[in-house]
Amino acid sequence: MSEESAKEHPVLWWVGWIVLTILSFFVSCYFWTGFIAKHVGPMEQNGVPILWVAAVFGTWMVLLVPLIVVMYNKVDRSYEDARNRRETEKQKKRASQRGLLASDVPVSRRLLPKSIQKKLKKLPRTLRQGQLVALKFRDGSRLENVFVLAHEEIVGLYGREDFPFDAQDVVDAELLDPAKTQPIEAEKWLRFED
Repeated sequence: MSEESAKEHPVLWWVGWIVLTILSFFVSCYFWTGFIAKHVGPMEQNGVPILWVAAVFGTWMVLLVPLIVVMYNKVDRSYEDARNRRETEKQKKRASQRGLLASDVPVSRRLLPKSIQKKLKKLPRTLRQGQLVALKFRDGSRLENVFVLAHEEIVGLYGREDFPFDAQDVVDAELLDPAKTQPIEAEKWLRFED
């Protein structure tokens, strides 16, 4: 069965695999039944049934090894294909949002200085996974509606289309109340991901 048809008909692939597994058992039975009857003796003879069981199941296990390898590769490929599909769908979903993705901004530029991280750790979370803050920079400028994840990494900017600074230039941070600032329009968030 070709790889393309296996992708199109996974149920048929599994049925085929099960049929081959069962057939390999019957091939083993057929071979050893005739061989043992001809060279060892009838089943009524002492020890022959045990020899037959050992020979049949031993041969069947040997025949199953390539089938198991094929099955493992197929399952592994299926999981990889599913992961790739999920990743593609995730990227399409992100691309469909008007908010820009700036995945090319390295984490090192988005990590806040240790002093700011310590300050934020002492403050409560304003959002479920992080804090909505206003940042103050060395040059005196201020940027509001910055989403900081785990007290340390900038993962979103509201109302921006670029990342024009380095987080190491931040000299202060203060919590904002999301209910007052209302950064609720998803398409206005500039998101950063690894």
